[in-house]
Amino acid sequence: MAIERRDFLNGAAIAITGISVAARAAARGADGAPANPPALEGLRGSAPGSFTVAHGVRDGKVYDLDSVPVAEAYDLIIVGGGISGLSAAYFHRQLFPQDTILILDNHDDFGGHARRNEFDVDGKTILGYGGTQSIDSPRTRYSAVASNLLRDLGIEIDKFATAYDQGFYDRHGLGSATFFKKEVYGVDRLVPGIRRRGGTVGDPDAQAAPDAQSDAATRAMIDQFPMSDRAKALITELETSTRDPLAGKTVKEKRAILDHISYEQYIRQYWGATDEVVAYYQQRLEGLWAVSIDALSASQSFGSVPGSRGLKLGREHDEEPYIYHFPDGNASIARMLVRRLVPGSAPGNTMEDILFARFDYAALDRPGAPVRLRLQSTAVKARNAGAHTEVGYVRDGKLVRARARNTVLACYNMMIPYILDGVPAAQAAALRMNVKAPLVYVNVAQRNWRAWAKLGIDNIRNPAGLFSSMMLDFPVSLGNYHFARTPDDPIVAHLMFVPISPGRGLDMRAQFRAGHARIYAMSFGDFERGIRDEMTRILGPGGFDFDRDVAGITVNRWPHGYAYTADPLWDDPAVQAERVRVARLPVGGVTIANSDAGWDAYTNVAIDEAHRAIGEIAAMRRGVAATNAG
Repeated sequence: MAIERRDFLNGAAIAITGISVAARAAARGADGAPANPPALEGLRGSAPGSFTVAHGVRDGKVYDLDSVPVAEAYDLIIVGGGISGLSAAYFHRQLFPQDTILILDNHDDFGGHARRNEFDVDGKTILGYGGTQSIDSPRTRYSAVASNLLRDLGIEIDKFATAYDQGFYDRHGLGSATFFKKEVYGVDRLVPGIRRRGGTVGDPDAQAAPDAQSDAATRAMIDQFPMSDRAKALITELETSTRDPLAGKTVKEKRAILDHISYEQYIRQYWGATDEVVAYYQQRLEGLWAVSIDALSASQSFGSVPGSRGLKLGREHDEEPYIYHFPDGNASIARMLVRRLVPGSAPGNTMEDILFARFDYAALDRPGAPVRLRLQSTAVKARNAGAHTEVGYVRDGKLVRARARNTVLACYNMMIPYILDGVPAAQAAALRMNVKAPLVYVNVAQRNWRAWAKLGIDNIRNPAGLFSSMMLDFPVSLGNYHFARTPDDPIVAHLMFVPISPGRGLDMRAQFRAGHARIYAMSFGDFERGIRDEMTRILGPGGFDFDRDVAGITVNRWPHGYAYTADPLWDDPAVQAERVRVARLPVGGVTIANSDAGWDAYTNVAIDEAHRAIGEIAAMRRGVAATNAG
């Protein structure tokens, strides 16, 4: 059945694919509320309607809490049902097991950016990650607090060594490739590349480790690019040369230079890069930084782009293999937290059975439960009220006033000055500087991946495309969940779009703001047309047929995605350190969590900031002044 046909459910366009109408209907209850939100397709992430109330507050709408009575009381209210908010509830229950907790979230699903996507492909359930991708370097980056939380939930990271089939793509003869679009390069051409994942599988956004063999393969690959000889020679030099363009300077002097020029400036000034070369690398930083190469320092760019091989800057730490991945990404962590916080919400107790655990969303907000998770509820006001705190939230168009001894704001930190009364001016200014990065993760459920196999590719760079990268999912089998075994099996292809703004002289925050507007302006149809066009042009020569092979599409739209991470090109380190300290200070009985509070877009940071926020509450209750030292 052609995917152009639409079914409009509650105003959201959902593509009709080979998945049955009954299967889609099962994702919603009789009243139209989502019964199983992960199974919903179409435009998800910050789905239509989830941000309307918050945008009203941003634009000046005022909600008067005194106009409504206190409707409910708890010991703790948490605004934000992502991993940080859920972790805050978990830590609070450890310290104060008798306390009652209300968790509010504006979306119809919990987990924040740790979003699960489910597809029913001809009777088989396959999973995808709609946001937070993996547990990144748990042995070296995770604090004792974050590591203990994973362990307490039953996550045994050693199991990923076998769950993640590290030789899968090598066994199937697959590698990377680059696609050149004819609108820019004069011809549609798919150029096979050197292996990026390798036998031990690495981060697909990382620059491959160089050696003589890979250098030879790189030269052969670049020779096939539909680019000028001059551009190909420059790219080859960038990718393979061991020349030190800053020879004679100390590492400290080199870093000082590289901190204060963009990567584009670096390759233009020190490598002679032309506009053609710059355009080829323009999207390369999107996966990790969500910006173009003129908006990130050269020092922060290395690792994703070439040109640092001869600098000998040293590495901060050895990277762990990028294998710590659930089939639905870190949504499994959020689901395990909710299962622990709300008994009876889902069956099971292991990292294996969480993958097929069906959640009873009606059980998340049961009267009298010690922890209640209330979705589709947008906080619009928070304040201190004597010995208590109060939160106003809008649900079903109505303002509700709730009271608690303490409140944790684990929401987007940039919204805090709009909703929290009494924030000092310096703190409000610091919070507003945490501008989140926009990005879109698209999951395309395919009935098979024969075209990928025939072409010999598993991940594609698309330097002139709408989607800068396209890849087959990570090969993880865990418990009763089995990844595709042969090209005839269903699989998820993951596409990424980031709305960068190169060549406009915009700093990182300005690029993010421009990207917010662009993402909100794009419809599901806009994305679908781009998916159809680019997948057909890239995979069509391998026999791919969009209407026949695509079983479902979920567009995970995150206008406010990654937490802002400081870059020395735009942020003085001393100023930034003080900004971080001030931004997350408690305001009366209200504390602040979220990965935003750690100014870094990683799950371990979200957990650590939750632990700090609850520690501050514990200190308040002991009568000790809380600090931001943690």
